Amino acid sequence: MISISVVMPAYNEEGIIEKSVRDYYDEIVKKIPDSEFIVVDDWSTDNTPIILKNLQIELPKLIVVKTPSNSGHGKALRLGLETAKKDFVFHTDSDYQHDPKEFWKLYSYIDQFDFVTGYRINRKDAFHRRIISRMVRIINSILFGIKLRDTNCPFRIYRRETLKKTLKWVDKEAFIPSILILIVASCLGIRIKEIAVTHYQRKTGKVSIKGLRLLRICLRSFKEVINLRKNIIKHKLTKLTKK
Repeated sequence: MISISVVMPAYNEEGIIEKSVRDYYDEIVKKIPDSEFIVVDDWSTDNTPIILKNLQIELPKLIVVKTPSNSGHGKALRLGLETAKKDFVFHTDSDYQHDPKEFWKLYSYIDQFDFVTGYRINRKDAFHRRIISRMVRIINSILFGIKLRDTNCPFRIYRRETLKKTLKWVDKEAFIPSILILIVASCLGIRIKEIAVTHYQRKTGKVSIKGLRLLRICLRSFKEVINLRKNIIKHKLTKLTKK
């Protein structure tokens, strides 16, 4: 059996963090002997840190790391990915919008692919978030020729050595590392498999990205994608430069 690191960024998830940690721990960590569970707390201001501290007493393979400051989901995720030590890295979010049992759907393909990523079916997010995802898919197709269905799905397994090579091309300050990782991986010719996964409606916590902040983040994200394309072309990373 493989060795695996479970990585879960968290921010102000006191309503669901204990269930998320316990269910993923029971479903994955307890069943894979060589494993670890890394939760990255992005300086939560609610009871999330206290809950995690109590869980650490009970769950021996639970590791809690903290970002240097409240820096957003992207940096929290990257810290978790870089902290992981096992051969494979499984990333999921802490809001419980996915079914822990579906990890095994991805797991069954890791011998054949370097990255196995979910794509959300019957997505339960707000309408504007679904529209943004469609726009991302169109932009990726136009700029990179990438046909992946859902480059921002937070439910995926990476081969860690391949992930390390990919992260070298992703800006450390990136707000959308999940999207950029799959873009780079596609351009590098890394083997990627997409698997349909269930998506649940968020029932706890608050959605902090909305209104003008959402617009600013969309513009920032688009700029990150454009800058990545320039870097890819500059370094002749992809077949885009061979046309």
